[in-house]
Amino acid sequence: MQPCSKPPIFIVGAPRSGTTMLAAMLASHPEIAAGPETQFFSKLPGAALEKACEDANWPSDAVRLLLSLTLADQNVSTLFNTDEAQLTEHLAAQNPSISAILEALTVPFAKAQDKARWAEKTPNHIQHLETIRQLWPEAKIIRIIRDSRDVGLSTRKIPTFSDHILPNIYVWRDWNAGAEAFLEADAGSMTVRYEDIVDDAEGQLLRICDHIGEDFDPAMTRFESAAQSVSSTNESWKGQVAEGMTASRKYAWKSDLPADLRQVCDMVCHELLVRHGYEHGPEPVETRTAYRLSRDYIEKQESVLIRDAANGVRWLTADSPQTAARIVDHPQYSRFRDPALLGRLFMGRAKSWFERLA
Repeated sequence: MQPCSKPPIFIVGAPRSGTTMLAAMLASHPEIAAGPETQFFSKLPGAALEKACEDANWPSDAVRLLLSLTLADQNVSTLFNTDEAQLTEHLAAQNPSISAILEALTVPFAKAQDKARWAEKTPNHIQHLETIRQLWPEAKIIRIIRDSRDVGLSTRKIPTFSDHILPNIYVWRDWNAGAEAFLEADAGSMTVRYEDIVDDAEGQLLRICDHIGEDFDPAMTRFESAAQSVSSTNESWKGQVAEGMTASRKYAWKSDLPADLRQVCDMVCHELLVRHGYEHGPEPVETRTAYRLSRDYIEKQESVLIRDAANGVRWLTADSPQTAARIVDHPQYSRFRDPALLGRLFMGRAKSWFERLA
């Protein structure tokens, strides 16, 4: 089999859901190369990527974009063992495309290991699944999901996330809920639970290998040595992957999560906990929406969220200010404090209210 002759694999999920562990497992397969997170779609705007493909001096802009990517203050290009000259040489031989830009990192990385395909793992690429499918029609996508309450606790270790549980819970819900319809309808996608891998690694890896069209290799269960290749040395919170799996990391929330916060978590994530077979509380009595629930706002209003949850009320993120019961007073949305805009927003809501009466 020629290097990179098979469709790529994308691993996605909420942070601290086991994406690094799964990437290390796949990297341990003799046919699959997996490197660190590229942060490609999360950090490079679509408009900038399209402009790079139209650049008369291709691949100048494309190389510049790739060199701008960082992961935990390290250059992604360095983590993929490449540099400006090598990126330029590779892309100059390719037709301009967004897929070619990402593959300037992943393809040479796989070829250097004489592997037939590459796997890319950036958790928040779960927010770009339709783009991934459009660019790589034959790609296999694997979403790994973990109990939201454990994720909320564990994500506090990541510097870019909150050291409060609730904002991280909302990230888990928004990312997974936003991808649910796509993943359910897309034949090239699958979901695997972190807890099921911990309980039966070989059984779940057999499922995964069947999905991606590979034979299971026992080396996949001995993934500890591959952990270094799928993360940055600056990502200290991922160090546990090199230690292997342990059942003690399952359901830590049962002992570590206070009852009042657990109630909020259960309500915010209720439908997804039910759908994916996790222990859950009663269904919320009422759902209210806010545009949007920023991290700072959730941290400051934690007591309000706890109080409302005690009364069966949960707050979720609204897609637009017109559908929101509340507009969050946050600098990111300062334009909604403009009197003229607020007036138009009020008139829009009033019109909608009168239409419902008709």
